[in-house]
Amino acid sequence: MSPDPKTITLAQLPEIIAAHFQHKQEITCYIGSNAATPTASIAAITAAVRARAPKLPFLKMVHLLLQGHVPYVEKGLQDRVMTYTIFSGAEVREAANDGRAYYLPCTLANLDSLIGKGRHYEPDVAIFKVSRNPFTGEFSLGLSVEALHTAIDHARVVVAELDPSMPFTEGQSVVDSRSIDYIIQEGVQPVYELPPPDFEKLSPEERRIGELIATTFIQDGFTLQVGIGKIPDAVIGTIRAAGYKELGVQTELYGDGLMILEKAGIVTNRHKKANLGYSTTSLIMGSRELYDFVHMRTGVQMRPSSYTNSAETVRKNSPFVSVNTALGVDLFGNVWADFIELRRYYGGVGGQPDFIRALNDRIYGTPIIAMRSITDKGQSKISKHSPPGINLTACSYDWVVIVTEWGTADLREMTVGEKALALASISHPRFRDELLRYVVDDPMFTKPVGFTLGKPPRGVQLYGGKIGLDEQ
Repeated sequence: MSPDPKTITLAQLPEIIAAHFQHKQEITCYIGSNAATPTASIAAITAAVRARAPKLPFLKMVHLLLQGHVPYVEKGLQDRVMTYTIFSGAEVREAANDGRAYYLPCTLANLDSLIGKGRHYEPDVAIFKVSRNPFTGEFSLGLSVEALHTAIDHARVVVAELDPSMPFTEGQSVVDSRSIDYIIQEGVQPVYELPPPDFEKLSPEERRIGELIATTFIQDGFTLQVGIGKIPDAVIGTIRAAGYKELGVQTELYGDGLMILEKAGIVTNRHKKANLGYSTTSLIMGSRELYDFVHMRTGVQMRPSSYTNSAETVRKNSPFVSVNTALGVDLFGNVWADFIELRRYYGGVGGQPDFIRALNDRIYGTPIIAMRSITDKGQSKISKHSPPGINLTACSYDWVVIVTEWGTADLREMTVGEKALALASISHPRFRDELLRYVVDDPMFTKPVGFTLGKPPRGVQLYGGKIGLDEQ
């Protein structure tokens, strides 16, 4: 058995960092993410930053979504510590919009390249959570692998919180104890849990979207990538009710919904060409039932996000259906998900562009962007043009399918004019006539021969199911 890492306390963590890097002006720390956020270590480091003791170099904190309180983004600490966030929750989002944190755009497939050897964000310190196999003594990254292997390989100081609440996951989550310098056992906070999906509380709009996706684009034997949220829940609920068979899973984030399909025998992974027999993911987040399910389960295996989100792996597992959501889409087919408008950052691009571009040909499958047609404030999510200056997760030249509660618009192989007509046709009725008239009246949107208003354009399937909805 490999020698154990040295056990330290949370109070010792800042002292160790200070001692290792006493001659450096600044260092980069890569922090584990999502349900396995090392909250206790974050709090200990922030306390030392506030107290200015011990003397620490300037800290660049690089990470994906952090759960829980992130105290080092509070006002007044930015001369000593700054966040470089690749994906954000509410607290870090507010800090980024207020100039107290950097947004670092990067897709999950490119994370390893971002922090690799010789790169600008190559980590000096890696801090994350692990669980331990009681039989073999091996450590596992548990719920969050993403790019942690690269961080561990290149960091000079590697620190792990040993968390008994975290499941021991299989696959490429296992870490040799010799790769960990220090381990913290006391004062560690448990992993973060999310409530399981409640299929009974889905809105009519969400149910419609789920029905459209599941019945139009999914067939027995297909491989799925879906995230967490109301719309993915609706898709999974429809799949479960329809009794699909022999589905596979290759995703960046595995949640309760996919577990439900696996427990029901709907997900078997028997038709996957890569990782035959396994559901593969780089992150797991959800309920305690989910964490108990994946604990030591060989049928759910962890992989780095550079693998789960790579075009090569996605295409090997075709036919593939990817379901993601967005903040908006314009009539040209441009999609955005990380900014609401130029000066309002929201969350991050995640892996959406990875799956969209991996599925850039029908022979591989279908990249779906699913969203309600209006915002909570009653504004149309289908607009005439994207907000000037913001990032796009899909451009007009990317082949995507847009789904709202009013229908599906398959934009693949369409001209600009055809895209505009298709998208206007599945917008909310409150805005539909205005958008259609805008397209019809503008000669730049060249209309197909024979087009007439009142007839669904090419590539559009209007909702024709049984779920009622107030159109006003």
